[in-house]
Amino acid sequence: MPTPRKIVQVADLTVKMQKMQAVIVADYRGITVAEITKLRNKLRPLGGEFVIAKNTLALIAARATGNGDIEPALYGPTALCFAYTDAAAVAKALKEYNVTAKKLTFRGGLLGNVYVPGDASIDVIGSMPTRLEALAQILGVVEAPVAGIVNVLNSAATSVVYAVQARIDKMEEEKAA
Repeated sequence: MPTPRKIVQVADLTVKMQKMQAVIVADYRGITVAEITKLRNKLRPLGGEFVIAKNTLALIAARATGNGDIEPALYGPTALCFAYTDAAAVAKALKEYNVTAKKLTFRGGLLGNVYVPGDASIDVIGSMPTRLEALAQILGVVEAPVAGIVNVLNSAATSVVYAVQARIDKMEEEKAA
């Protein structure tokens, strides 16, 4: 019989898995509570959350949301790093943290509903453009045709001005001669 506390934890994990863009599963052995707090504070502004979870409860929540493919990564001490708004920024922050700390072992993750196994999960998710980079790329694609139209219209107007100026110059030369 499940305890009320575990039911609440499964419900909480289920909500997190429903609204996440990505989740990265890591082994957190060797990290102090102070380091986890620092990491959580770093991830929160990026739309991320670092959660310690029991494997069985995480698996129940994953299966309830159609993310049961994450099962191979759920063993031993497990931390789930959820990315809600910007998966790439969260993955890059995790990777940056681990460069100095070297205490997280990445086991796998989900990008949407696609399972990415092992250490590759952090690289795959981290290699994507961040939300701001993606918006800049979209803006560049949208801006290019508009800039082209402006240049065409501007060159047509400039050509007319040059033709009129050339005619004026020619008429002044004829008048002077």
